[in-house]
Amino acid sequence: MKKLMILVSCVAFMAAMTACKNDTAREARQILDEPFKQEREFMKDAIRHRSPDVQRVDLIGNTVVYTHIFDGIIDVKTYTYDGDVCVEAERVYTFPTQMSALRHYRRAIEQAELYDNIQLFNNEVKYDLKEEQHKLETKGLTKEQLKAKFDKQISDAKADMKAHDAKFKADIKKDGKCIENDMKCCDRKDCKNKHHKK
Repeated sequence: MKKLMILVSCVAFMAAMTACKNDTAREARQILDEPFKQEREFMKDAIRHRSPDVQRVDLIGNTVVYTHIFDGIIDVKTYTYDGDVCVEAERVYTFPTQMSALRHYRRAIEQAELYDNIQLFNNEVKYDLKEEQHKLETKGLTKEQLKAKFDKQISDAKADMKAHDAKFKADIKKDGKCIENDMKCCDRKDCKNKHHKK
């Protein structure tokens, strides 16, 4: 009876330890998956709203993740830091079609002096930037400073786009007024504009 009680206690103890281990592993997976979940939601939202050009930068642990969606192409750059020094940079392009991915893959192979570990998976091209290449982009910048640099590029691009849109709207309004004036002019029989003279 004593042996049976000890055996049952041991089994119960092992079951409790396994449950704790599973809970800890589940919590760790959820913590690790959270940035990727946020990234997936960001991508889904951009695609759902058919955003022609979306840029975003995130600081996740020891990495800076810069995402740019344009013309249906998703470009994700991941800069991994050890302390205040970038030790690795990876780039992943996701293309709308496998054919466009293959074209990009061929170009990357032709520029092999810039990249390592070039891989093609269906419509995705992945490669690592060579050390000299990523040092050019990150030299002297901590991960916070690199994020700030990307944030500034994004805000500058948005400001340029806003200015371009405002100019475009003003030009349309101006051209519309000219067309409207020409139409009013042509309605009059006694118009003396040069465009009526032959």
